[in-house]
Amino acid sequence: MLGDLDRAVDMIVEMKNMSELAVGLAYYAMLFYNKDIAEEVKYIEDKMDGMKYELQHWVLESAKHFDETDQLRGLLHLANASEAISDAAYDIADVVLREIEVHPIMALAVRESDEMVTRIPIAEGSEVVGKSLGELKLETETGMHVMAVKRKGRWIYSPGAKTVLCFSDVLIARGTASGEEVLIEMCS
Repeated sequence: MLGDLDRAVDMIVEMKNMSELAVGLAYYAMLFYNKDIAEEVKYIEDKMDGMKYELQHWVLESAKHFDETDQLRGLLHLANASEAISDAAYDIADVVLREIEVHPIMALAVRESDEMVTRIPIAEGSEVVGKSLGELKLETETGMHVMAVKRKGRWIYSPGAKTVLCFSDVLIARGTASGEEVLIEMCS
């Protein structure tokens, strides 16, 4: 009984984090017309659909053991809100996926920007494998800020200095084009 509720609460936290990541990635995907980042938003949105249904199941299972269900209803509302946010993020990213032309004002804003967001897979044997972000000093060495790490279908949000990188991780990073080149080389 309590286990189901604990799982539901953990899932709500993950859904909140994923929806925030989806919004940030969608914005960058559209701003920089980046299909790889837009695909990540689509992946997150698809995963959020499944998480919402799984959470609903756990909440309903927990409801059998509670007299007062208002808090459980709150979990359902949070799940619906997080999923709606990820849907909206996908709607933004879908502009890129469907190759709809970006308004000239957006194109001008991108040209004026020095910053970009990129998706970089970590190759087997890469110099970053087995090392922490702090040890690598990626932000100092490359100028790239790692926003998230995708590992075996799960996300590590706002990874810290102690986050150790593994083969097949995918980095979502923000920085300059020259920094991206250095980071790609390090991860190859």
